[in-house]
Amino acid sequence: MRALSTAARHEAIRALRNRTVRIAAALVAALLVAAFLLEAARHTGEARQRAAFQELVHRQWVDQPDRHPHRAAHYGTFAFRAPSPLGFFDPGLESFAGTSIFLEPHQRNALGFSEAAQSSELARFGTPSAAFVLQVLLPLLIFCMTFASVAGERESGTWRLAVSQGVDARVLLAGKVLGTLLAVALWLAPLLALAIAGALLTGVLDASRDTTLRAAALAGGYAVYLTACTALGVLVSSFHRRAQGALLTLLGLWVALWIVVPRLATQAASRLHPTPSRAQVELDLARAIRDVGDSHDPSNPHFQELRRHTLAEHGASRVEDLPVNYGGVVMREGEKVTTAVFNDYYTRLFEAHRAQDALALRAGLFTPLLAIRSFSMGVAGTDAHHLVDFEEQAEAYRYAFIQHLNHLHITRIHWHNDKAQRVDRAEWTEFAPFQHRKAPAAWALSRVAPAGLAVLAWAAALSLAVARFTRRHGEAS
Repeated sequence: MRALSTAARHEAIRALRNRTVRIAAALVAALLVAAFLLEAARHTGEARQRAAFQELVHRQWVDQPDRHPHRAAHYGTFAFRAPSPLGFFDPGLESFAGTSIFLEPHQRNALGFSEAAQSSELARFGTPSAAFVLQVLLPLLIFCMTFASVAGERESGTWRLAVSQGVDARVLLAGKVLGTLLAVALWLAPLLALAIAGALLTGVLDASRDTTLRAAALAGGYAVYLTACTALGVLVSSFHRRAQGALLTLLGLWVALWIVVPRLATQAASRLHPTPSRAQVELDLARAIRDVGDSHDPSNPHFQELRRHTLAEHGASRVEDLPVNYGGVVMREGEKVTTAVFNDYYTRLFEAHRAQDALALRAGLFTPLLAIRSFSMGVAGTDAHHLVDFEEQAEAYRYAFIQHLNHLHITRIHWHNDKAQRVDRAEWTEFAPFQHRKAPAAWALSRVAPAGLAVLAWAAALSLAVARFTRRHGEAS
């Protein structure tokens, strides 16, 4: 144990004294601080703006004059997505997704995505987040710290000297991994502590149990990820006799595994599990709704059957004799039918998106970046699962909202001279504004468990590889 701590301390000092490493670390630190500040400002501004807009649209809804319920339904309202508390750390898909959904009858609207959502990591260098710095740039810094950890000592002869004096090579390499992690922790911990303290003091971050759980999971995930990166750097260095060769190999691996493979995985997922364009979605839904029946077409067979059933239920021979407004009954049934079509279609669409995510995660077997990126977005609450959860909340609110208006149509509006009638504006106050409920941490963690296991597998495999090949390289030195 003493030999291990000595080796770790020696490696940490070596890394921190290296002038090139200090310069690179300063640049990464500056970028990390800038990313925190920029994203925190954006996050705070958007949170306030969306809360204000949600209040505004509700006030506009309540301030409507006396109006026919169906006209009020088409006036509609909006559901605004509240930013995730940890979105300032990892904005994930929040940077590319829409912020609100318009809620109206006969139609399920969705959040939109820009083309940037499908872009590579290189396209995001313009506005890097703290998560991007830790996921992509910090591994490069770690490679700069570890490329000479073994190869450099081989060149100087200190590695052979240490092994010849009876020091176990496995202890030396384990010490180098731990020492590098210690150096990274000594550099990174103060920055993260200041960022978290600042976020708490300024109100960007709350100290709720859910947020604390998510933050702890993120810290653990990134610790495992950086362990994997460090083990990879030391392992590659142990295979080379010259530091220059180790550096070139690590740079090549960084380009391949952190830039090229993620891009190829994204393209492969899009090709193997294609999703329709917005125009195609609208066309498909229009066809599906036409097949099940249009509530505005009284000759439609489905609504002819509804007419017969409603008349029989109330013992009437004409719709004019019904104790309820048959027009409202038709609107209620039409909303029920079209909503079933929307839900079925969007369920299949979300399955296609999940298939893309699953394929990208399987590609995480070839690069730890995809695994940690999925894990980080999921825990931060900025992945596709959280966006779909918001859409489903908005759709559930929309359906209840429209059906309540249809109920007013049925019970408060008479069949005769239907369109000229109104309901009192006091009815609009019965509608509570939409509130985006945040998904609990346990729900998020259950969905990112495969990604978390993939990160853990990378760290375990690389650590085992270091231990497996150490003795042979120690003897060959």
